[in-house]
Parts: sequence; structure tokens; C-alpha cells
Amino acid sequence: MRSTLVACIFVLGATIAVNTQTNEQKISDAVKALPESMREGAAVVEYDADGYRTVLREGSNSLVCEPDDPNVEGFRVGCYHQNRIARLNFERQLAATGKSAAEIFQARSAKVDTGLLPLPVAGQMAYFLAGADEASATPTRSVRLPYATAESTGLPTERGQDGVWLMQAGTNRAHIMIVGNGGETGQTEGTNGDSIAEAVSPLAPALRSGATVVRYNDNGKRDILRQGNNSIVCEPDDSAVEGFRVSCYHEGHVPRLNFEKELAATGIEQGEVFAARVKSVEAGRIPLPVAGQMQYFLGGEDIASATSFKGVRLPYATSASSGLPTERSSDNIWLMQAGTNRAHIMMPGR
Repeated sequence: MRSTLVACIFVLGATIAVNTQTNEQKISDAVKALPESMREGAAVVEYDADGYRTVLREGSNSLVCEPDDPNVEGFRVGCYHQNRIARLNFERQLAATGKSAAEIFQARSAKVDTGLLPLPVAGQMAYFLAGADEASATPTRSVRLPYATAESTGLPTERGQDGVWLMQAGTNRAHIMIVGNGGETGQTEGTNGDSIAEAVSPLAPALRSGATVVRYNDNGKRDILRQGNNSIVCEPDDSAVEGFRVSCYHEGHVPRLNFEKELAATGIEQGEVFAARVKSVEAGRIPLPVAGQMQYFLGGEDIASATSFKGVRLPYATSASSGLPTERSSDNIWLMQAGTNRAHIMMPGR
């Protein structure tokens, strides 16, 4: 089966060959796209040539998986949030009439935009595992963010070296693509101690020149070191703190960070600062994070050993609403602080 990532969908085709696998084998293969902790609870289904689905196994979580299609070359299995079922049923049944992929997507988008099909919910996951065969299959994940843009998220819209970018920006199909590990970005080679170059190093190269760079002083006030022209703000390493750490975040985080820094400057402990911020967000005194806003970090004992990770803000998201595990697994992507206004997806580097 081909591992084409465009639109991150299952192949829309009629069933021709006879699948000799048992249901148990199909189920076992289908859930391999998921983090291990999510596999046992996932439903497993398959579609027939007319676009109708058969449930092979009922599930107990919010994920639905499909086994490999024996009619298509290679190996490809995938799982998605149950919110997608209505849209997928529409697509499959339309495909069975002979419509092209472009016609199907156009029809689906129109149905979603007019409310006749449910809009994807921000943060809902899809998981894919595809390659020439199972042994060589590469994991790919997507995070639904309908109508998101580069400005609203702080993401590039073209694939870079880290394999994390925003596809179909500005449409109801907008989603973050995460290919492979999806954690490595930061490159400090060639920064030569330049604090601004180091500050933007967690970002994809396409985003670095447009990022604003700031530093907070001892009073919790920020000084702008470089004014940017995109929606990302970065901070250089603090030489007064042991180790190396630089970070970048969406400009929507600035009011919350200003609140924290100014409160911390009064001598209040970090735990109390976070508690006060949460309370202020809940009360509407400082803005709630917007789903999809990015954070980027690069840190370690020193600049040479620094590793990267990313965060995707999803306020109040839960495992059920997103289809994500709440503990780190071999899949290396999970939901932290689930159910709170600080909920976010974590994507560490290697």
C-alpha cells in the first residue's frame, strides 16, 4: 500500500481481492498504529465495496481503527477519533459511486461548512502506520485543527526537517502532520554564541527569521531584543541559570507569561505562581490558550547536549476528547495536564 501522506486519508477504493486474514489477525494489525496503551480499547471496523462498514470489534475508548487493505500494495493501517465516522461514511459511500477523490473532498467540505456533517474538533487525533511492508512502516499522526493557519498556530505550512507542519491551512480539514518521531528541530550549530540565533534555534528554519526575541528582566518586565513579523516569540538562554534552555511560543502566550514573570519577581514560589495564573485564566482576567498554539523548547546540561520538544496547546482536552494517551509511551506523543486549561500535547525529541 502506498504511504502517500496528502490529506492523510485511507485509500478510497472498492474491495476486489478476498482477504484471507481472520478477524483476530485484522484486529491485531489494525491497532498497531496506536500507542500501546490505547490499543486494547479501540474499536476495529472495515468497509465493503459499497462504502458500508462492519464492526469487527467494539471498543471502549474514542478511537476506531481499520486493518490493512489487501487490494493495495504495501502495508497501511490507521486509526482515528470516532467523531470522524460520519464524515468517513459519507466519503466511502460517495467513493463507491465512482466519484474522484477531488470530488469527494469538495462534497465533504461543503457538507461540513453547511453543518450537514460534523466539524472536526480541535485536537482530535489520527494515527497511521504505512510502508512497503510492516517491517519498514513509518508512523504518521495528525492533529485536527479546523481553520487553523500558520499565524494562529505558529507552525510552518510546508514540511521541514523535523516532520511537523500544518496541512490544508485555513480549511475545515486543517491539521498538524507529525511524521516519524516529530521531535527534532533545534540546531545550535553555527550560532557562535549569538543569543538571538540561539533563541530561535528550537524553530523550523522557515520560522526563525520572523520570530520576535525578548528577554525578561529581574522585575518581570520584558525587553524586546528583536522585533519579528510572525506570531512567534522566543527567549534566549538565561546565563544565570544552570544548564542551557531556550524557548519559543505563540504570541498568545505573552499575557499569561507576563503575569507569571511579574508575580515571580515579587518572590512568590513557582507553585503559587502557577496556581494564581490558572485562577486568573479561569476567571477570564488573562486569556485562555487557543487550541493549536505551539511551544518549542531546546534544553540540556549544555548547548551541545540539548534536546528539543514541542507542545501543542489544547485547553481542557482529555484522552477521550482527543484520542491521546495521558502518559508517555514508545509512541513519544501524549497529552499532559489533561482536563485543565493547561492541557497540551507533548512531542519530545530523541
